[in-house]
Amino acid sequence: MNNWKIVFNSSIPFEINFVKNYLASEGIETLLQNELTSQIFGNLAVNAKLLVKEEDLEQATKILIEKGYIKN
Repeated sequence: MNNWKIVFNSSIPFEINFVKNYLASEGIETLLQNELTSQIFGNLAVNAKLLVKEEDLEQATKILIEKGYIKN
């Protein structure tokens, strides 16, 4: 069984999907958590969370830092 870790979160639906697709293009498998809740309630309730496998966390984080999605 894989352990999944949060690599990114956002209350903006298109942003989380853009990052998800970008990581997928880099060969990193992702899962979305709370996506629909985030879309329904917006930034008033919860952020959508993007998860990656624990073994991909370092690579995914590095990619997102390089692209400016995560501040180091």
